Amino acid sequence: MRNRMYLLLAALLLFSTRLQAQTLESLAKNNGSPELQVNGIVATFSPFAEGRATTEGVLRFNGAVDETNAIWSFLVNPATGMYISYVLIIERLPDSTKLKITIAPMPEESLDVFRGTVWAKMLELRWPNRPSYTPSPPPSYPEPLVINLNDVIKIPLWVNAGTEWGVVGDQIRFAKDRPKPGRDFTIDDVKFNLANFRLIINGEVRSGERELKGFGLGELPAFYLPGKGVFVISFRPREGYNFQKIGVADGNKISFSYGVDKYEWVNRYPVLPDGGPWNLWVMLDPDFQPSQETIEAHKLLSKGNCCVYYAWDLKPAGKPPSSKTSSSKK
Repeated sequence: MRNRMYLLLAALLLFSTRLQAQTLESLAKNNGSPELQVNGIVATFSPFAEGRATTEGVLRFNGAVDETNAIWSFLVNPATGMYISYVLIIERLPDSTKLKITIAPMPEESLDVFRGTVWAKMLELRWPNRPSYTPSPPPSYPEPLVINLNDVIKIPLWVNAGTEWGVVGDQIRFAKDRPKPGRDFTIDDVKFNLANFRLIINGEVRSGERELKGFGLGELPAFYLPGKGVFVISFRPREGYNFQKIGVADGNKISFSYGVDKYEWVNRYPVLPDGGPWNLWVMLDPDFQPSQETIEAHKLLSKGNCCVYYAWDLKPAGKPPSSKTSSSKK
């Protein structure tokens, strides 16, 4: 169970958002939900500050691992480079009005994974002189406690969130999750699984000296290649977009040719359920340009890496794309 928790936390840490502009601020916006559901309970997070501290500018990264009843949380202050992490575990009790709450350290295995993500590399770029990029723990871990469902708990976190030191923390409320209505399964519920991959172009490994750990599940994996643009991959055509049926997913590999170049995205695991071979649609946006921070962060992931990797978002339907607006570029 512990190993499964590490793996699930790692999966959530690895590019679980739709990566677009890829700054710390934009990543936090997409990965810092104030509400997370686990074990049939909704936990609502809000910051608090005491003393001379302030929560202004503090970024949140979090996610839920339902299989282990755990919510992981990172808080980052971009102004100072201070950041902190912990895991909140929520257990249901026979008395439905009560919960057991445990505040635990982030597993070391998950911290190791975090150090190999774009998030961590952006931290390195922002603060290159730090002796360590391991997040700090809370000042203490209280004993597990039993609370009433309508209780509010506070977790003190020492973060320099402004010009003064002080206590900044998370305030958390709990409620039972409302049952969700059933829905029909569609092809859009199928996701690519890219983890521990290499990118090969014309027979040459271009993803660098080691496997990249991936960005988990996604509907539209994409990669940006300097001088070419961004290639977006789909398992179905997309109305209003210039996707071409030129790719194949077969076992652990996505492959396609564009112009005179052959691209192979080789994964450690099957990229789609049931292996394949499955036909794929590919779109090139030659005008997309990532931020320089994004490019530099990806270079740090693996020495010699050529590219930037995304779980892509298309613009909402009803907005016809052009060569410059065919993809979301937030």
